[in-house]
Amino acid sequence: MFDELLKLVSNESGEQIINNPQIPNEQNDAAIETTTSSIMDSLKGQIAGGNGADVLSLLAGQSGVQGNPLVGNLTSNVTNSLMDKLGVSNPVAKQIAASLVPVVIGKLVNRTNDPNDNGFDINSIFGSLTGGKSDQFNLDGLLSGKQNQQQDQSPELGSIFNILAGK
Repeated sequence: MFDELLKLVSNESGEQIINNPQIPNEQNDAAIETTTSSIMDSLKGQIAGGNGADVLSLLAGQSGVQGNPLVGNLTSNVTNSLMDKLGVSNPVAKQIAASLVPVVIGKLVNRTNDPNDNGFDINSIFGSLTGGKSDQFNLDGLLSGKQNQQQDQSPELGSIFNILAGK
């Protein structure tokens, strides 16, 4: 999944990173990789912290990207990573993250939910984010069975996410 997400970030980073005069050209690849790693690590942290249902809801397209607290958290983490790892100033890092992260997550959600795109799917994403712990569950099947129901941590999904969070 990391390689696919890296391609997605790279494809979307033109204005924010590649053509940004505040990011030296020799740091472009590092900025793209830092952004990708930060998104992955943040999603892993959310699942480990017991917020797997929120991650699933976002990636399954059940909650919007704009104004989503999870996307806000990802944006903050990318901002901090760019500042800490590359020395990017706070205003520049915030601008990059605020404009890049929602677009990348939106594209990830679209690709995850496109039956004609097998680059991303819920089961493989969660497998990558949980180190394979979620491979025993068919999250896509659970989602399709609950498509028209409200997704407020049903006991079945709740127990799955407790297992994934190590609770």
